[in-house]
Amino acid sequence: MKLARYHGAGVVRIEDEPEPICPPRGLLIQTEACGLCSGELMDWYMDRKVPHVLGHEVCGRVIESQDDRFSVGARVFPHHHAPCLNCDLCRRGHTVHCPQWKRTKLVPGGMAERFQVSAENLNDTLGVNHIAPGDAALIEPLACVEKSKRRARWAPEDRTAVIGLGVMGLMHALLCPGAIGFELNPDRRSHAESLGIAAESDGQYDVVFVCPGSQAAIERALELAAPGARIVLFAPLPPKRPMPLDLDALYFRDLEIITCYSCGPEDTRAAMQSIEQGLVRADQLVSHRITLDELPDAYLRMKRGEILKPMVFF
Repeated sequence: MKLARYHGAGVVRIEDEPEPICPPRGLLIQTEACGLCSGELMDWYMDRKVPHVLGHEVCGRVIESQDDRFSVGARVFPHHHAPCLNCDLCRRGHTVHCPQWKRTKLVPGGMAERFQVSAENLNDTLGVNHIAPGDAALIEPLACVEKSKRRARWAPEDRTAVIGLGVMGLMHALLCPGAIGFELNPDRRSHAESLGIAAESDGQYDVVFVCPGSQAAIERALELAAPGARIVLFAPLPPKRPMPLDLDALYFRDLEIITCYSCGPEDTRAAMQSIEQGLVRADQLVSHRITLDELPDAYLRMKRGEILKPMVFF
């Protein structure tokens, strides 16, 4: 079978791999759709994983099942990590720090014609027969946004700013009606406006979502934050690059800095519900529907900021 493997320095190759088998008590999946995540474009993050099969924004059809909850032919969304749901971290709601969550993965990955879902991963696998493949493949990234919104304690009355209107920023704005978007790229600003997202305006904000992992974006958030505001850092900065923060200003303005890493089962369920309600759709976010063979070129184009989001349809 064919899959897409990342080899470092932005190089993606389509390669042949032996067919996977159904894992004990797990599932074997025929991939239907898989999105390319913006996190998979970060060299500093990806190069330490090489060689690495891309793809975790994925859905597919069950072609072999060893679990009665998922029948052959069913469409499923499997999260690439799943917690045990029993440890102290899980009980306290910190599922993404569960040891099982950290060790689980899809094998060989979502950007493959077929892949395994282990029994452990079934703790965060959802049946999605009623959802189109392109929409179902958005559950994982949208779940990260659901967690971001939850950690921000967002309420409809909050004056809300979203910095960065790539796909993740657009999702934040779509889930937080009335949010104001801030974006340097004119094409992205125009696309956001076509979705009904208002462009940047002067003022102060109670919640600021910072989607790019950059010092400039964080500094802009501090400028926009009202006293008592919650600032959510949605993306990481490269490691070992300290960023100066005016702690005096943070303290005397009562600002909260909130981080948001990945998502867990409660977030994937919330994302599925938002998709069921039509709040977020693939046709709003997926700019290029491509084949697996077209992914290496699309990877570079997304990395250069030329396209918004490609999704592979198998």
